Amino acid sequence: MSKSYSGERVPGTISYKVFVTEGKQKRELLIDHRIDIKSRLTEIHLSQRDELAYRISFAILSDYTNNDQMSESICRDFKSNMERLFSEDHWLLHSNRIEALIQNENKREGKIEDFSFFSN
Repeated sequence: MSKSYSGERVPGTISYKVFVTEGKQKRELLIDHRIDIKSRLTEIHLSQRDELAYRISFAILSDYTNNDQMSESICRDFKSNMERLFSEDHWLLHSNRIEALIQNENKREGKIEDFSFFSN
């Protein structure tokens, strides 16, 4: 079953509540603020908004793939592709778009892998 990820800005902040919907089930996706993004991405300067976009990207990828190592390896490219979307007050992202980005990343790296089993 496909998933949909949605976010809504918490009024008066730059924070978001992020939700996952599968079928008729909706649950909140927790954003882990304990992850030290700045130590993982030392070569670039991160604003609070950038750091939050990385956290949201990692949370979505981890939920979708159930693989933190893979999520971490593609998080930067995923964040770059989703940055404009994540800057909106309300946004919606379908799992087929995540799947396309993962497949595109694998083609670019010369890997041939099938991640379609994640969407079940």
